[in-house]
Amino acid sequence: MPFIRPMGAAISSLLAFTFSFNAYADNQWLVVAQGEVVNTGQQLAFQIVKPPDTEHWPATVRLKLSAAGVADEVELALQDSSDQTLASRTYSGTPRQDFVGVVRAELVEKPSNTVLLLAASRDDTTSIVQAGEIQPADSVLASSNTAPQVVIAAPDDEPALSAEEPMYFLFGNGDEYGTDARFQISFKYRPFDSKGSVAQYAPFLSNLYFSYTQTTLWDIGGDSSPFRDTSYRPGLFYRWAGASRGLYPDSWRVGIEHESNGQGGVDSRSLNIAYVRPSWHLDFANGRRLTFSPKIYAYIDKDENPDIQHYRGYADWQLRYGREDGLMVTGLYRQGTRGYAMGQLDISYPLSDRILSRIGTFAHLQIFSGYGETLLDYDKDRDTQIRLGISVSR
Repeated sequence: MPFIRPMGAAISSLLAFTFSFNAYADNQWLVVAQGEVVNTGQQLAFQIVKPPDTEHWPATVRLKLSAAGVADEVELALQDSSDQTLASRTYSGTPRQDFVGVVRAELVEKPSNTVLLLAASRDDTTSIVQAGEIQPADSVLASSNTAPQVVIAAPDDEPALSAEEPMYFLFGNGDEYGTDARFQISFKYRPFDSKGSVAQYAPFLSNLYFSYTQTTLWDIGGDSSPFRDTSYRPGLFYRWAGASRGLYPDSWRVGIEHESNGQGGVDSRSLNIAYVRPSWHLDFANGRRLTFSPKIYAYIDKDENPDIQHYRGYADWQLRYGREDGLMVTGLYRQGTRGYAMGQLDISYPLSDRILSRIGTFAHLQIFSGYGETLLDYDKDRDTQIRLGISVSR
């Protein structure tokens, strides 16, 4: 199925006139995209409505594009055209950065609405569908393309509540424990939206997040099928975009995290860490991206497992490669200070036809080997574990 083409200039003009009253009421600039896809080196065009207190149209305006820690400022030039009206003008410019996934576009130093675009390469054949758009059943059946469709979220590419680490349910044939399952839920919450009233007075608060991850090993093959161990990880972190130049990271995180298995007595395990997590992105053709995001931490409290650094070390080394609507491979490695190590490989592929950011339905294969699969057994080595199941985010 080819790209669903954006509406033409006439429709964009109609939208601009339709919403111009709201722009006037809010004293904001109104930006309407004349296309839905952004590619490096290809021109972008926008229909813009200025607020009533602005007398003259500027020769240029600056537009900020941002996605997953990558940002670019594009200079849009005023286009002279005979079909332009007094209410709106067309501006165009060319982005320089590579993006993957949903891209946010908004004016710089001018209050405006946010436009969502989708990054795609020139030869990409992935369908682009606006959220809420319904395709006729006969057109879907007639299509021979089975590639997943990326659904563009509205009004924001990342809602206040969103996925953090992968969420999955996997089955495997364990070592001494026999048949077992491993499942994980994980989310983050941003209490202060960037467009909200609190963030207007303190914009830095919109980068603050709460996080929660829970990982459980379930001994399905044992007597009464007990939960062998569960790790609970609430946290608080602050995230911001990096320089995205040369060797400088594309984004940063700084946070604190508590981890506990919720048990008492001799089986009680808990620790507190402070961490920093830079991320680098390298984009390839057809929307593929390689992300390197090491999590470097220091132990604030580890009294119940005082030698855990011998098995976990002081960093989680993570690589992620693939595309959001296709095959994704994630690798995690830990090296303890005395040579003990662990490795985990996650491979997933979409099963659902539509993917909202990182959320959908995916076939998921996980391979684990080494020490510390659970917090209770952080100092025990396990045979290689292979589990297969589904995930709803990755």
